[in-house]
Amino acid sequence: MQQGSPYSSPSLSPLSPSKKRGLFSDADQDPAAKQFRLSNPEFREAFAKFAGAQGFIDVQGLSNALNFVKLTVEAGTQHSLLHRSFQVSTCCWLMARFGSQNRLVLNQWCELMDYLANLKAIFLQVDADRSGAIEFGELRRAFQLSGVNLEAAIIAEVGQSFDSDKDGSLEFDEFVQMRLEWDFYIAAWDMQTQGAARIAPNQLLQVLEEIKKSLEPLGTIIGTTGLASMNTQGIFYASMFGRHRPFLLSTCERLIIRFGQGSLFLNFEQFCSMMVFLKEMKTAFCSLDDKGAGSLQLPELCNAFWRARINLPESLIQQIGKSFDSDNSGGIEFDEFIQMTAEWHEMWKLQDRFSTTIAAEELSQMLGSVQVIYQVINGSIQTLRPFCLNTCRWLIAKFGTCQAGERFAKRLSYQEFLHLVQYLKDSYITFLRFDFNRMGSLGAEHLGASGEGCLAERCMQSRSLAPAHLPPESDDQDIKRQGEGKREREREMIVRLYMRGGIECAVVQSL
Repeated sequence: MQQGSPYSSPSLSPLSPSKKRGLFSDADQDPAAKQFRLSNPEFREAFAKFAGAQGFIDVQGLSNALNFVKLTVEAGTQHSLLHRSFQVSTCCWLMARFGSQNRLVLNQWCELMDYLANLKAIFLQVDADRSGAIEFGELRRAFQLSGVNLEAAIIAEVGQSFDSDKDGSLEFDEFVQMRLEWDFYIAAWDMQTQGAARIAPNQLLQVLEEIKKSLEPLGTIIGTTGLASMNTQGIFYASMFGRHRPFLLSTCERLIIRFGQGSLFLNFEQFCSMMVFLKEMKTAFCSLDDKGAGSLQLPELCNAFWRARINLPESLIQQIGKSFDSDNSGGIEFDEFIQMTAEWHEMWKLQDRFSTTIAAEELSQMLGSVQVIYQVINGSIQTLRPFCLNTCRWLIAKFGTCQAGERFAKRLSYQEFLHLVQYLKDSYITFLRFDFNRMGSLGAEHLGASGEGCLAERCMQSRSLAPAHLPPESDDQDIKRQGEGKREREREMIVRLYMRGGIECAVVQSL
């Protein structure tokens, strides 16, 4: 970890083995063996045919040259290099990896062909049923044998993002594109971790910036070849929105909260899951950002959420967007969109826990695991303890709907729960404004301070409960106190947020 990092050091562990193995392994790099492979006369013949007098091959000629190799070098073999011609998008990837200035000279062409020959050998090993295509189940086994254990659903998302003909499998052309993209991810990880098994948010920021820098040649090729549609495929490069906009450190913290399973450090498998998520989110974002400006207007935000399969109510999405639009410009930057979706991606999945509605006991259990409210404080993730039942009754009284015969709501629907979570997040942000020493608690001087800036006044202006919403446990006593009209008497009125480490946020109203 870099000197001066604010994040607590992870427990000591042995260095992680190289990620360049199995599915991601390279050909033998022994100089003599490599030189022999690069001297392949068929490779040189193909280059001479398509390079001509100009001495190089461009993107347009690359597909033709590869097809020529298929017809001449591998004609009649049981498993040819290509079942079809390479897509232009795959040729762009190959050019970005091996070429320079949108050109391939002889040595670069031979390096490219050596790379493809190695991938062909890996492809045939993974294609266990010899169908000529890799099904997603075979792809998952290949990831596992490479030391990358991802959930089947994550592997399916990886495969689907490269399955251009949507037939449920990867042909060699699609497999090559997948491998090229993941080569860049692995190279950036290895460069920044230097063998460490986990990374902190500041290191993740460096990894993401290295990926964008490494893929910039691909972005240049996309621009010069007119393949603007590739920009919607989730590819990250430095100038993807016209100019370089580095990720914020807070975005990396939020991503690790989402994928780190309670730790502020990310291992390689979690990093892989995160990259699949980022690619999906960028695809959704760019599908609506027609001009490539890197910004969405608030009305477009709902469609972006829904295209990212985060099916939240429109009113809540608008509320979330406004909470991130600090300058009131009405625009949401890509960085902010990533933070939003990383926070709220888990919430729509909780819908399965609402058969109809939930009571205070169920709400108490659920709130302790809601990551939207988690915050990074002093270099560690501050999570929630389960809320006490009295606090949950207050919350249900405020956000629930009274049923026939009830004076106070006793149960909560899924959509009401979502608005409650946004409310708690806003309340915690207010709490942090007064936790000046970042100790995770507030003293009496902060709660009871008089004057315009006191916490009680500020919170009560935006968070007050009408008398009709008071929970039954406090109703009779509070109504009696209201009748007395004694300003010197104080009472607790709203929410207590019990946080790990003893954080307690109480809003007090003077009567």
